[in-house]
Amino acid sequence: MGMEGYPWERYGLIVELTVRMQAISPQFGKTAIQKMIYLLQAVYTVDYGYEYSFYTYGPYSFDLSRDLKIIEHHGGLDICFVNSETKGYIIKPGPDNHLFREKAANAIHCAESKLDAAVNEFGAYNTRELELRSTIIYADRESQFNIIQQSRDDFIKLIHNLKPHFEISYISSVVNEMEEKGFICLNKACK
Repeated sequence: MGMEGYPWERYGLIVELTVRMQAISPQFGKTAIQKMIYLLQAVYTVDYGYEYSFYTYGPYSFDLSRDLKIIEHHGGLDICFVNSETKGYIIKPGPDNHLFREKAANAIHCAESKLDAAVNEFGAYNTRELELRSTIIYADRESQFNIIQQSRDDFIKLIHNLKPHFEISYISSVVNEMEEKGFICLNKACK
């Protein structure tokens, strides 16, 4: 395959996530995979090793984007453009996905329960819902958004400023949901 020295564990975990998302995701594309891997790292502590920054649709890793192209090139993923109106893509396991998963079998085994939990919790959300949830979690964790003594209302306004296409009342309900599930902590005493 000509991939000596490649991060097989990382690549295999990406392919495994893609396999698991096939039965549950409404459209598992480039934005959704960015958000799911961010959530796996931030919430479930699966060490993919990607650094994320805030971008148009929420947390984004340029290195992950590059790796998706490499994995596709070597047959681990099949990334297809499906909708010219929304510029949407769909990601499916590629013809050689089993090779990636075999090389990462130990890492996949170790992350099995976390992959299951992330797919069960977030997998059925559409891209827009993943965008909001990952943005809320990102803003809760990133220091440039963490203002000392920031109130819940200020946090919700911050999210609305970042994602103005969502209603404040809806953002508030999702913030409450994320906090109740322990994915964020707006109370500074729990940080």
